[in-house]
Amino acid sequence: MQINRDFNHTHPTLISSIKKIQKEIIDSHNFPMKIFETSRNQERQTFLLEKGKTKETSSSHLYDLSTNPPLYSTAVDYVYYKNHWSWNLRDTSIVSWYILFGNLVLDLCPELIWEGNNRKSVNFTHFELKKE
Repeated sequence: MQINRDFNHTHPTLISSIKKIQKEIIDSHNFPMKIFETSRNQERQTFLLEKGKTKETSSSHLYDLSTNPPLYSTAVDYVYYKNHWSWNLRDTSIVSWYILFGNLVLDLCPELIWEGNNRKSVNFTHFELKKE
């Protein structure tokens, strides 16, 4: 199952935000975060549902460029990366990196919302464009 990390199916406004995050947070501060996933097709969404990795049948990661107007992905997932991907939320230092990163992203990109730590779930990796 292919994980997309390119911007071919990503909304142009989100691409601008991603580039700003890369330059001003990740590169300039050597921040241990990498893009894990940008867009996904329905096949990948179904795969994640079957594996129990998501409970949502719809996702802001989904795209369909054959529609009019095209449906672009409006979400990006960043994951802690230091020699390997880590979602280990039992490691308080990794959780601290996620929280710091999330807050820096929100300060830099007010057009984004962060799943973060809300009442329904903990999803430190997920950012998406605010609905217009």
